[in-house]
Amino acid sequence: MKNITSIIATLALVLVLAVSVSFAQEKMTMEEYNAQLAEWQKREADAKAAIAQLEAELEACNEEAATVDAEMNNAWQEIYALLGTDEASVNEFGDNLDAINSKLDGLSSLSPEELFKSRKEIDDLEQQLAGYKESNIAMLSSMQDKIATIEGKIAQLRASMPKGMYDDYTVVRGDYLWKISGKSDIYNDPYQWMRIYSYNTDQISDPDLIEPGWILKIHRESGADEYLVVKGDWLSKIASNPDVYGDPTQWTKIFEANKDFIKNKNVIYPYQVLQIPE
Repeated sequence: MKNITSIIATLALVLVLAVSVSFAQEKMTMEEYNAQLAEWQKREADAKAAIAQLEAELEACNEEAATVDAEMNNAWQEIYALLGTDEASVNEFGDNLDAINSKLDGLSSLSPEELFKSRKEIDDLEQQLAGYKESNIAMLSSMQDKIATIEGKIAQLRASMPKGMYDDYTVVRGDYLWKISGKSDIYNDPYQWMRIYSYNTDQISDPDLIEPGWILKIHRESGADEYLVVKGDWLSKIASNPDVYGDPTQWTKIFEANKDFIKNKNVIYPYQVLQIPE
């Protein structure tokens, strides 16, 4: 189309120049005029022939493009049939993945603490993605790219999320765990001293001995790899919890990971914060 437009423009320019020349040459003879007119008429005829040829070529290209489009459409219909789906379902599938991706982008703007509190939303999005991955549509390369992008963003969010929520407390002279736990801005319950001890075994080897100046972590909320023991718990019961392992035989993993303060596998106490290995 660009070539056709160029030829038409050239033709118009030539005709204008022809008229200009005819006016400029006041003493042109009739023989000279006829010769020049014949030249311009020949150029016009050549231009029209070129335009006709280009239009024919364009029509051929359009027919070829239509044939290719039809072949591609047939190929896609065969792919859809193999996957047991159709174009509308594939488009909807892609839109659903885009929606998950958009929500993850929104979560990425949160602070680590806000992100921790939104971890259930991340879990839900990851679960949705797992469901979509079971679909045959997920086999399409375009969907594989979307899924890989989403998985990467989920991994980044989990990496920037703190393992658990806690406050810092600086030990002062005269403190002991029972006293600290009973403070109104801590737990307001001295019996939760075990919560402080089990969460700070990296510093506290003897719960009866803490030193002024130590900075203790005051557990506030459990992360994905933590579990706060409640009354009536025992290791196999905890391991059978669907949010832990969903398998009571995995209790040994919990025991091995918390041997610093669990001396007897048959005895655990409320308010202990257990580490849950993956």
